[in-house]
Amino acid sequence: MEQLAYQMLDVEQLLANYATVSQNKYGFFLCRKGEADILLDRHNFHIEAGMLCLYTPYTFIRIVRHTDDIEGYLMEGELDAIQPALSSIAVAERFAIRSHPCVKLNGEQIQRLEQTVGILNERAGLFRVGGNARSARLLHLLVQSLLQTLCLEVLEIYFNCIPVEELPQNREERIFNLFLMSAFRNSARERSVAFYASEQHLSPNYLSSVVKAKSGRTAIQWIETFCILQAQHYLRQTKISVKEIAYRLHFPDQSVFGRYFKKHCGVSPTEYRDWKQRGEPSQT
Repeated sequence: MEQLAYQMLDVEQLLANYATVSQNKYGFFLCRKGEADILLDRHNFHIEAGMLCLYTPYTFIRIVRHTDDIEGYLMEGELDAIQPALSSIAVAERFAIRSHPCVKLNGEQIQRLEQTVGILNERAGLFRVGGNARSARLLHLLVQSLLQTLCLEVLEIYFNCIPVEELPQNREERIFNLFLMSAFRNSARERSVAFYASEQHLSPNYLSSVVKAKSGRTAIQWIETFCILQAQHYLRQTKISVKEIAYRLHFPDQSVFGRYFKKHCGVSPTEYRDWKQRGEPSQT
């Protein structure tokens, strides 16, 4: 059976994983309850009920702070699947989404979005149940069409709302956010705190203290997290060999990479790939 080109994500899972990267995907979060401060790339935003946040491919996403009652719709779709909807807007407007990703919706706009999401999820549920080949093919096409409809609905609502301004940042917050973005981009090659400290003309000890104070995690833990996220992406989304993945992530050899991956994920790269291909939960 063909895979659907979108998924509804679990907000609790995002909270537990500290952060995520959108990879080759577009997505949105509609906050229905509670409040949160989120980091999109190196920009901080405060969101609350009724706000919509969009994110573009390879956006770094982290929930910095949230209330216990945070709830909402978190959905992302493959870039290829929603490209037809994106082609309807100018390139400059796509850049506007990246620089001003959050907007405040009114009640009618929230209702429209929820109705469209509900119809899409209902038809996707029928597709997952399965049936004869003709029915499955038609339902797959229907889900693709509804996904395009949802994308256009989101974009139409977004461009009719006033963007939410980002939160101001003090010096330590800027240092921390710049570190996160650099670690996200460079962890495949650079895994020493000294490298990231030198980028900002800081001592490794000072950078480490800022990162620990702002996140409760060490700089090394963040670097390792980004490296593992890239490894997991290669294992889930590509067919390249484990040896090639080790090379791309600049490990000395496959065995060193395998030990590193198992230390952080509890399973070998091959086991992780096999579980994900079968759709079974891994130990990560």
